[in-house]
Amino acid sequence: MAWGRLFWAVYLRCEDLIVAQILRSPSFHRGVRRIHRTVEDLRHGRDPREPLRQGEATAEPNRAGGFFKHFIEELKNQARGKPTDPPPPPR
Repeated sequence: MAWGRLFWAVYLRCEDLIVAQILRSPSFHRGVRRIHRTVEDLRHGRDPREPLRQGEATAEPNRAGGFFKHFIEELKNQARGKPTDPPPPPR
């Protein structure tokens, strides 16, 4: 029974050290900041007073849902019997 208590005490201490190390990490805070900014932009819209972010000026404007939109369009074409890239004719 004493070994079980010792194990849990060591385990909890290690957990505290790991959490403290993560909270000290600048990359963790950058990630949280990026996620928070994305959620706020989705909920409330982009703040027009905020400067452009890196790569935003050159980004394609209609990129939202690009893969999913293309995938659905391809499924529709195949259901119609007209695939986007038809196979080559047999020789």
